[in-house]
Amino acid sequence: MQEFRFARVFAEGCILQRDVPFTVWGSGAAGEVVVELCGEHGCRSVCRADGDGSFFAEFPAVKGGKSFYSLRASCAAGEVVVEKVRFGDVYLLLGQSNMSYPLSAVEGRTRWAKKAARADVSFLSLAEPPVPDVSQVFRPVDPLSDLARDYEYVGKDAEKISAASAIGVMTAVLLSESAGVPVGMVDTSMGGLSVEAYLPRECAEGDAEVLAFLKRADRYVDRESYNKCGGRNFTQLAGVYNEKIAPLSRLRFRAMVWYLGESSAFDLESALFFERELRMIVHAYRRMFGEIPFAAVQIAPEYYPYGDRFGYLYVNESLDRLAREGKDVFVIPTYTAEPRWLVCDGDLYYHPIHPVNKEPIAAALARVLFENAVCGRRYAFPRIESAEADGEGGFVCRLADAGAGLDGREPYGFCLCGEDGKYYPARAQVLAADCIRLTSPCVARPQGMTYAFAQYQEDCDAALCTGEPLLPYRTCRESVHSGYFQLPHFMRLGKKYVYENCFGYSVGTCRKVARWEKGRIYGNNCRISALDAEGDGMLQIGALPRNEGFYFFGASPRVCLSGHRSGLADYPFLHLELGASVEGVSFFGVAVRLSSGEVFRFAPLRRGEPVDEVPLSVGNFSAFCVGLERAYRGDSAFVPLSQEERKNIVEAEFLFRCRTECNVFLRRLGYVSAAESFDYSETEKKEMRADMQLPVSR
Repeated sequence: MQEFRFARVFAEGCILQRDVPFTVWGSGAAGEVVVELCGEHGCRSVCRADGDGSFFAEFPAVKGGKSFYSLRASCAAGEVVVEKVRFGDVYLLLGQSNMSYPLSAVEGRTRWAKKAARADVSFLSLAEPPVPDVSQVFRPVDPLSDLARDYEYVGKDAEKISAASAIGVMTAVLLSESAGVPVGMVDTSMGGLSVEAYLPRECAEGDAEVLAFLKRADRYVDRESYNKCGGRNFTQLAGVYNEKIAPLSRLRFRAMVWYLGESSAFDLESALFFERELRMIVHAYRRMFGEIPFAAVQIAPEYYPYGDRFGYLYVNESLDRLAREGKDVFVIPTYTAEPRWLVCDGDLYYHPIHPVNKEPIAAALARVLFENAVCGRRYAFPRIESAEADGEGGFVCRLADAGAGLDGREPYGFCLCGEDGKYYPARAQVLAADCIRLTSPCVARPQGMTYAFAQYQEDCDAALCTGEPLLPYRTCRESVHSGYFQLPHFMRLGKKYVYENCFGYSVGTCRKVARWEKGRIYGNNCRISALDAEGDGMLQIGALPRNEGFYFFGASPRVCLSGHRSGLADYPFLHLELGASVEGVSFFGVAVRLSSGEVFRFAPLRRGEPVDEVPLSVGNFSAFCVGLERAYRGDSAFVPLSQEERKNIVEAEFLFRCRTECNVFLRRLGYVSAAESFDYSETEKKEMRADMQLPVSR
């Protein structure tokens, strides 16, 4: 006969959901069972054990607070007691590695462990027992009625809570401080989990399209094959649901928190089915736990080197669509949190998909949960509710959840596309607190738009005056194609550094690098300064040219970084504005080096025709255009460069010449579709000495 006991979720230090009727259950009982809640607002419930010894006792709501209670159950089989029970707000955590990532491995870990030890929080981590490898994690093929093993609630012990979820601990502390009641977290997460691990089997098998997708992706496991998947045993279909969710089915929560999606960051199809499965999960879990809020954290921006390499964008779009269409579903953006991965303690557990600065995410999550789940008043991050052409060459975006309104600055990160589906950077003008108008000189009749739909989004800065960032958005849900403008980082001239983060963590490719540096091809010394200025900023290039460098100098953007697309292969023209501090400075266009080692030079254009050099004005800016489809070869021949050749550009240099010390100022850099509107005075051109000219191919 089973041991007479409470269900394992009722253990010393547990927190139960306040202000709602609740159930206490257990196993191994015989006959009549008396269950008592002993304490300030104590009460008693009597029930009878089922034929298998299960018992279920119903209790009325208890107000939350700092008072401790004990749970006692007695029957013919004996008596059991659970001490130090409190009532407050309880949250269910669902996710993979960014949810399970421990407090001990993040920034501020010591400070937060001390805060947690002082706060009214209690953390139940349903973690796996230690195993040599994940192939030895075995899941139950059917839903369990109780947790698979005993677990411990932790709270006051700073060392123990340091092993718990960093996001969970920080969020719990912030919620406890805001709500003034104890906060409990039940964490079911594990690194590497796929969405279907949380999906009940009957949901997956009841949807023919989901079932077909799981089979195509080799992620469907029938009952006969269960626990025979080797390294994927831990994330089998319904495995986490069976082992960790089903045993909690009678527990009550204030809200659910989802932080999972990296395992679906592959291509658009994967994201579409991720969304479909997640909708099923929300529906199934609300049948168990009630119509409680569901908050989902978007996954961190990252260059995933598989699928079509834009998988995380599709996953975050799926989370946003779920929030748009679901009642009491909220999404928390992560793209404005600086992507830091390294904790400087000498350890080597860091990985670029695991940002270690979790505080901004926890703060945003706690605010969403407190306002919506605790206070019952809507609070959500602003999103684009509608976007359509205005018939006058513009595209108008109207926002929902705009709160106090946009901050009024001209935001960066928007793109427009025309009838050909090709996107160009757009100017965004704030018309009202909840309205933005987009225009682009390259798009006469806009058909669609994007905001922050780019591999790296750190420069995208549309936000409310209270600081909340606008959620990424696009009007057309499709696979990213070559027509997408990926917001090249070097066009933000007022910013000094950019992040390069990719899966090559073992060789240190998680790093911050300079956006611009002295010329990489001609290599002559100059000083590069990123200046704050209107629009996208300004670059100052200071130089003391020398004869041994042929009086050339220049500035090189980082055009070859993991995950970043330079756009040099995708657009026909580059627009920029230049000015100089002294007379005698000339602009020679953009020199580029291909991966083959060959050097070419894209020429400045005058009325659409290439010229060798153009003079810069002193004291004011002039507009220039550089053609990107033909270039001067080393022998001075002007030759076409194919798109495939331009994709192999690994270095670039904006090239200038002057015989005296000078400063060049560069601003308003961007790709354009046509050169006709950019004109400037005919350059005075001196003929080279005949004996110094290079041969020209005929």
